[in-house]
Amino acid sequence: MIVALVLLVGPVPSFAGLGQDLDSIQVERKRMAAQHRVQAGAQYSLHELLGADGSRVRQYVSSNGMVFAVSWRTQYKPDLSVLLGASYPGYAAAARLAAQRTGVQRHFQHDDLDLVLQSSAHLHLFSGFAFRRSMLPRGVSPQQMGLE
Repeated sequence: MIVALVLLVGPVPSFAGLGQDLDSIQVERKRMAAQHRVQAGAQYSLHELLGADGSRVRQYVSSNGMVFAVSWRTQYKPDLSVLLGASYPGYAAAARLAAQRTGVQRHFQHDDLDLVLQSSAHLHLFSGFAFRRSMLPRGVSPQQMGLE
């Protein structure tokens, strides 16, 4: 049970979080010493941070400059308290309940009325995504972004 809890809420590196502005991405890029790639689109831009260890974190930024979705594929569990920003407390409560179940849990799903999150862990690979339904740009679906 302790292993499951660590997998679900344990910290390591941090990234720009949901609901934060574009400037937070640059702060994290410098902190990670990561390469930063941007793909501009009509309704949102995709900012990708590539770490020297192969970690990849993507932030989806709407035309108003706010991060509305994030995804990660890393060797270390990202600090979800930073990654999820103000959405973290709801996630943390759900993760605590999930950790009470027996057995090793390598996959976690959370879907409330607004926050959608999926994460998985296997050996040294942590991957997942999160987005806020209320912040998705008009006409953009999670499926179009490769989420869900």
